Amino acid sequence: MSSVPFYDFPSSPLLIIGALGIVVALAVFFLAYQKYFNSPFNKELQKKKKSLLKEKQELNERLQKIEQDLKNL
Repeated sequence: MSSVPFYDFPSSPLLIIGALGIVVALAVFFLAYQKYFNSPFNKELQKKKKSLLKEKQELNERLQKIEQDLKNL
């Protein structure tokens, strides 16, 4: 029966620094992504908010018209 090789995790300072660098880069990417898409300067977000507010206003106007029609009956 052959034995399964087992390798220790290398403890080289370069590998540790590299791994930490990758973790930091991923954290920076994640935070920048979150900050950009939640930014008030994001044009896509502004368009979406404007369209939602316009739709809300139209729905409120329809609801008021329906309420007036029901009162008139």
